[in-house]
Amino acid sequence: MALAIPSVPLILMGICLCFRIANYNSPETKDPKKIYMTNIDEPLYVAISLDIDPDANSAVEGRHDTLSFPIEHGKINIEACRKGLQRILECLDFYDIDATLFYEARTAQMLIADRMDLPGLSERHEVACHSLKHEDFLGKVSGMPMDEKSIDNAVTEAKRILEDIFKRDIKGFRAPYTRINRAIVKILEQTGFQYDSSETIAMGKEWKGGPFPLEMFDSNLLELALPSFYDAKGKRMSSYLWAIFEGRRVSGDYIDAVLWARGVAKGGLFVFSIHPWHLYVDCQGNPFNREQVQKNWENLEYILSQLKRMQGVQIIRQDNYLDQWLQS
Repeated sequence: MALAIPSVPLILMGICLCFRIANYNSPETKDPKKIYMTNIDEPLYVAISLDIDPDANSAVEGRHDTLSFPIEHGKINIEACRKGLQRILECLDFYDIDATLFYEARTAQMLIADRMDLPGLSERHEVACHSLKHEDFLGKVSGMPMDEKSIDNAVTEAKRILEDIFKRDIKGFRAPYTRINRAIVKILEQTGFQYDSSETIAMGKEWKGGPFPLEMFDSNLLELALPSFYDAKGKRMSSYLWAIFEGRRVSGDYIDAVLWARGVAKGGLFVFSIHPWHLYVDCQGNPFNREQVQKNWENLEYILSQLKRMQGVQIIRQDNYLDQWLQS
């Protein structure tokens, strides 16, 4: 995951340094004239993405799927997710913003059962996949790494459920906990996904926000990575906004990051991500009071409003950005 601007999030995420982008914006893959236009005349593209999953969820030792805090209750909750998603979608409509919605398939089913019109509410947005049950694929917490067949079954079923609900092709994937490996990437390719959006990469000289093939996993699947960057004090931060509501940063940190990226990554994609439930409960599942909820919304709306009026910045869905990039 500034005026007296309310606080904003931070997740220190693992930064993958072992990638190769030799083909990105190279004369072998792009027309030199188009490279010039990308570097000089194009805006910085910004994507607003949502990870739509259970409230205050956590990986749990001894099981593959996630539970909501407090995990000792052994269940998942979606009340805060439902309220947050409904209001975020209304907010995006108000600001005329098209977003990318990474749905956990189980959560989508539960929201539908709760009489939420997900197809209608999501109509203008990209619908992408955030797993079946927020699985700990790599077993970092569960202690039980999933085998390739189990991962295949989960990813295939998640894609099937989402395509059945939304009646459209699902092109994008973001792994739970943003953790992927060679087996997951192979399955994504085989299952027909067009891109992954799980990696976090330092934005700057080496990477300017463009798609790149996941060569470190021996794959041609394209990655639309989440950026990491430095704040004014030289501390690394990510574009995940989950901690915006935990009081760990101020909104200006994120606006400053976009202004900086606008100067170094024209034509690239700067991806923000939000958990809808985090507007109403903290990471431990404790409900925010009314004043804190209002402050959270002020934070989010401030960032969206600033992005909308920012010159040299264009907000775009992740699938539309990738289509545009492939055609350039």
